[in-house]
Amino acid sequence: MKLQDVEEVIACLGDERRIFRYFKDRYCFDLLVLALQRQQMAQVSVSQLKAGSLARYLQKPILANALKHCGAGVLDINSFGPVEPVQTLPLSITLARWGEGDRGWDQTSRNQCNLVLQLNFDSGHNARYHRLVNPANDYGPFEFYGHPIHKQGRKTLAWVRLDIDFTTGEVLIEEIQNDWLRKAKGVLDRINRRRTRSPQAKPQDVIRTINGSYEDLVTYVETELQPYRALWSEAAMLAAIRFIKDDLGINTVYYHSFDTGIKLKRVGGAPPRSMYTTLPKQFGFELTTEVPAMLATHKHSRRYIKAIEKPSWFRREL
Repeated sequence: MKLQDVEEVIACLGDERRIFRYFKDRYCFDLLVLALQRQQMAQVSVSQLKAGSLARYLQKPILANALKHCGAGVLDINSFGPVEPVQTLPLSITLARWGEGDRGWDQTSRNQCNLVLQLNFDSGHNARYHRLVNPANDYGPFEFYGHPIHKQGRKTLAWVRLDIDFTTGEVLIEEIQNDWLRKAKGVLDRINRRRTRSPQAKPQDVIRTINGSYEDLVTYVETELQPYRALWSEAAMLAAIRFIKDDLGINTVYYHSFDTGIKLKRVGGAPPRSMYTTLPKQFGFELTTEVPAMLATHKHSRRYIKAIEKPSWFRREL
């Protein structure tokens, strides 16, 4: 995207927070409803669903329990909904921009900008974080300002970078990434290694900006963050899909495959492979060698793609 396009999207859709509540396997419910809406089906029999491509989602408890309440074995999407479990992650979404047209640093496929969806923690988490970790300043030990995180008070769990082309009607998900959980685990690992040599070492002896006790830090990393660790990538992908469909009105979504994404974006190091294999398949993306039109018509990305042996992407219609 060009900078002007990113700024226009933010200006039109607003950069204020949007509430997004996620619970385990919520994506299964949302994908089922999206599929029925795409087929313009307000009602469908449960037996039809079980015989179709959505059958694998029906085994999830969230849908299996909801389907039990469908009268006469017929699902009506206007009255169909999951029972929200007790353990729900209250999150918020904010919009931002990323990139200055430097492919080597920005890791963008078209040497342009990206729209960023920031998935942020709620105030309850933030209060527990400040009480247990007790950071010395607002720039906490689990953040990196060189990444597209929120820098005005909110704490970003994860983000999704999107390249949007309104001409071709496509969105390319450039990356889904997380700093907070990875860095929190890394910090605790460092402190544990120190404590094998010096059992009384405090977190502050290793990370100066952490004023909390060792016991409180362990509680935060191993207990408070555990629900997020299990669900963050699902939540980020679903938030992106709902935004693309509901706010942008675009149906065709691409997502990088592991090897093609690394080469096309010139990624240094290797991101978690599961983010570019397991996650897209979980959400019903299918692997394709068809080059997204937004890349095929862009002179720079077209040249980069020619240098990649057997490039491929994941694709999904919403």
